[in-house]
Amino acid sequence: MSDLVKCQHCTKIHDRDYECDEKNKHKISKRISRYNDERYKVYNNCYNTRQWKRVREEVLKDNNYMCEVCRELGKLNHIDIQVHHIDKVKNNKEKMYDKDNLIVVCRDHHREIEGMNEKEIVEYVNLLKANLIKDSFKKG
Repeated sequence: MSDLVKCQHCTKIHDRDYECDEKNKHKISKRISRYNDERYKVYNNCYNTRQWKRVREEVLKDNNYMCEVCRELGKLNHIDIQVHHIDKVKNNKEKMYDKDNLIVVCRDHHREIEGMNEKEIVEYVNLLKANLIKDSFKKG
């Protein structure tokens, strides 16, 4: 008879050699986590530095902690503000701390502009402005 043990993953008692679904899920999760840690090492190493925190704070302060896209649309939004890299860090590590590569946005606009380059962001904001003007004429 084999040894019976209490599984630390599912808390059930079963044979020592038996691998329950919970243990398998845990192993897979751990493997994915290790893969992502390695994959995002550049980001994690940069975003946890004093230099990044200082530059981020300066950019936020320079923009009064307000979404630049909302401000262009005449709205003052300082809720859930984030700092976005126009050129992704993975594509251009040299621009990680470049203030000209950073834009302050709210979460909603961050999702919208993710993956856009600088020209596309400007076009997006101009389109939003045009739609805002068009909507105001319809109401008036």
